[in-house]
Amino acid sequence: MAVIEMQKIKLVASTAHRQKLLDLLQSKGVMEVTEIIGEEEINKDLAEAHCAELNIANIEFALKLIKPFAKQRSLLLGPVTLSIEDVRKKAKEFNFEDVINKCRRVEEISVALKNEHAGLTALLSELEPWVGLLMPLNHICETEKTKTIIGSLQKTAYSKFNEDINKVSKLIHIQKAGEDESAVYIALVYAKELEKEVREVLMLSKFSEADLPRTPRDVKDEIAEIKKRISEIENELKNQEEALKSLAANNEDLQIAHDYFVWERDKIYAEQKALNTQYAFAIEGWAPVLNIDKLKTGLAKVTEAFEIIEIEPGESEQAPVAIRNKGLIDSFESVTNIYGLPLPHEVDPTPFLAAFFIVFFGLCLTDAGYGIVLFVVCGLALKFLKFGEGIKKLVKLLMIGGIVTFVLGALFGGWFGMTADQAPGFMTYTTTEGIKAFKWQIINPTQGNGPLTFLILAAILGYIQVLFGIAVNGWWKIKHKKYLDAFFDSFLWFYFLIIMGLFGLSKTGVFLADYSGIITNLVWVGVIALVLTQGRGQKNIILKFFSGVLSLYGLVGYFADVLSYSRLMALGLGTGIIGFAFNTIGGLVGNIPYIGIIFTIIVILIGHVLNIAISTLGAFIHSSRLQFVEFFGKFMEGGGRSFKPLKKSCKYINIL
Repeated sequence: MAVIEMQKIKLVASTAHRQKLLDLLQSKGVMEVTEIIGEEEINKDLAEAHCAELNIANIEFALKLIKPFAKQRSLLLGPVTLSIEDVRKKAKEFNFEDVINKCRRVEEISVALKNEHAGLTALLSELEPWVGLLMPLNHICETEKTKTIIGSLQKTAYSKFNEDINKVSKLIHIQKAGEDESAVYIALVYAKELEKEVREVLMLSKFSEADLPRTPRDVKDEIAEIKKRISEIENELKNQEEALKSLAANNEDLQIAHDYFVWERDKIYAEQKALNTQYAFAIEGWAPVLNIDKLKTGLAKVTEAFEIIEIEPGESEQAPVAIRNKGLIDSFESVTNIYGLPLPHEVDPTPFLAAFFIVFFGLCLTDAGYGIVLFVVCGLALKFLKFGEGIKKLVKLLMIGGIVTFVLGALFGGWFGMTADQAPGFMTYTTTEGIKAFKWQIINPTQGNGPLTFLILAAILGYIQVLFGIAVNGWWKIKHKKYLDAFFDSFLWFYFLIIMGLFGLSKTGVFLADYSGIITNLVWVGVIALVLTQGRGQKNIILKFFSGVLSLYGLVGYFADVLSYSRLMALGLGTGIIGFAFNTIGGLVGNIPYIGIIFTIIVILIGHVLNIAISTLGAFIHSSRLQFVEFFGKFMEGGGRSFKPLKKSCKYINIL
């Protein structure tokens, strides 16, 4: 339930056992390997690492290519699960290079065919308007005495062009090849001596000359040849697709080989960070203190010729951070990890945010029916589907959120957006005033003083969490023997905020009105204490005073923090109102004769599924935001570097 204490260590051992020891370190996954600083680099040959990188890149290429045709394992089965030895054996026996070469050949052929197909399709579109051109395309050229050109002009200009061109000479022939909605396509044959006059008419008519491929066939025959070739290409592409389907049978073996070469690459890089000599090697890094003895035991099973030395980190070195929590609190690490890890000297916020986060989550939903659905869906998912560790924690967190949502939803009378009048009789009762209400309901957030009560409750919870954050800050400072900072910067503000809260209650007459004078004096005590202590870091006495006075502005910040918790009310009301809206729409379409009941079921099911999904997402995001912005800032800075041990990282498979 804390940030795990890290120790920098150096492992020195015989070179003869280097590979076995690195294998052990990678299997245990308990040491983050770092460069040995200040030592001469020896044997930094990265050829093997580059070879592993190349294998990984080639396998990823093949996996991407065959992915559309590969049989995907369902969530029920989860990833392939093997022992380390089985992975190593399969990777070495599997001829992945042959599969990659075949994939590369298929891709090369497919790319060439697709490029040809695209070119022919574009040419086909270019030729189609000229289907009425009867001459062979290689006749569009110059002879000794004539010239043939083709092109298009606007449909509206064709008649005028025809008149003008005929006025030039009788030695001009126009063949109309086709037309569409806006243009006319023509071939023009004329005597060469008329070039200047013809060009003038063409320019005035805005003639656009075309350029078609010069073949011995006419357009109609050329189109037929192109379509024939396109058909052949499409058949060839289908053959290549069939080849990929056949290669896709190797998908799982490729995934196993991929993860194996990732292990090898990581191990090689770790080896290159070590100091290697002819007879010994040394490797440095970070390890959790609680795992060092276990690491020694494991290494001793390989060889006795080793030594682990605890060393002091460099001045600029910062220890990596890992957090560990037990029981239900473990699930809340998914919230902390979104924000980022604390610094090595800071407290792990996970156990402190857990209760607040889950209550806020439930308040944002405030629907008992949705809570039941969320609990059941997440429970079934955990039981039947295979998730990675991170996703599993998140699903467990949502399942816990479903339980809390059910409890809070019942207290707020939230049941699938229904009103008490719409609910079945066993869920409701009639009050002494003759009003129908839900059983167990304490607050009705949509009627009377309900919204105001909800807002006050949200503010109170926010006020409590802000105070709790300040208290955690003080406790952590005491633990690190910063007693003055704890008293003046944490507990003094804790006292002042409590007194200010009581001051507000006494002035409004809600609570302790008879002690208003005493409380006012206690407020002045807090103000004076803050003014005298908050500027103590300044050397100049005037700056001390003004820094103390300016520190009182922090009260505005705390007030803004508490006000931010009003979002709990907004989201809680929104969930119920949207659910009620879908129920109302479902009731309206239910009046349609014969098929109304079908539409009602569809609208209500789809509507509530969408509402659960969107409201759950909103509840998670906004509850997390309250932790990150309003709570964490009271006692932690964050920004710790994640602990990344040398381990057998897996993208596609699971290790037994």
